[in-house]
Amino acid sequence: MSAMSTNPEITTAKETTRLQTYVALTKLRISVMVLITFAVAAVLAAHAAGEAMGIGTMFGALVGMLMIASSGNAMNMYLERYTDFLMPRTASRPLPSQRLSSTEVAMFVAVTFGVGVAFLYGMVNWQTAVCGIANWVLYVAIYTPLKLRTPLNTEIGAIAGAMPIIMGSLAATETVGLVCWAFFGVLVLWQFPHFMAIAWMYRDQYRQGGLKMITVTEPTGRVAGLKSVVTAVMLILVSLLPILSLRTPIHAWVFALASLFLGVYYLRAAWAFRLDRNDQVARKLLRASLLYLPAYMLVLILACLT
Repeated sequence: MSAMSTNPEITTAKETTRLQTYVALTKLRISVMVLITFAVAAVLAAHAAGEAMGIGTMFGALVGMLMIASSGNAMNMYLERYTDFLMPRTASRPLPSQRLSSTEVAMFVAVTFGVGVAFLYGMVNWQTAVCGIANWVLYVAIYTPLKLRTPLNTEIGAIAGAMPIIMGSLAATETVGLVCWAFFGVLVLWQFPHFMAIAWMYRDQYRQGGLKMITVTEPTGRVAGLKSVVTAVMLILVSLLPILSLRTPIHAWVFALASLFLGVYYLRAAWAFRLDRNDQVARKLLRASLLYLPAYMLVLILACLT
């Protein structure tokens, strides 16, 4: 046995590096956001139904959701390994950087998908498991290939990105109520200005990678700017729908004012991007999107649960 293999510090460093590589496959920040939206929807649905979600059920639901999301993100990297190699922002991912082989990634995809479906079916319910499989297929088999074919991939991706809300509601109550449908609509619409900003900032890299984003097929950015404004306006309207389920007029008024404030804030950033499309303005729109979503979720939780 070599000296290197018997050195605990070196062995641990190698294992940690490999673990970090597998974690990178999950797109951890995205997976965490998926878990948060899933959990918020589950809590909202359970409260609206007057039910309590057991600790074991919630644990199984969160583990299953994390595994499904991780599998989908890893499969996305597997399918996009060649385009990722062409773009500086993705060239350091495990496959294009050759830190993992295609076989290793495929095995990770299969194991996490199987574990995720098993947890959702065995510890939650069949409705959530079926919705999880549908979400995986929509993201992997439809959205990912469409990125090479049409800018309409964003619409499909927005639906896939919001489906964990439906899954969270199904996990808690086996149904989807008004508040969760509204939350689903908010998350779908929120993604458009958010992604238009990203698509503009990285338009040259997307073009280099052969991805048909709207800022590639229509390079002036006029359509991206218009789409940001239109969806931001629609977002304000949809964000107000939970008012219909709130218990008192005071809750409704406070929620409405807070939602309008956040919506107008997001709309102003989208409008600025429409008027002046440059990287600095796009970055401000991106920051606004990252502030809007957690703030809206907090307002929604406080309005519904207090």
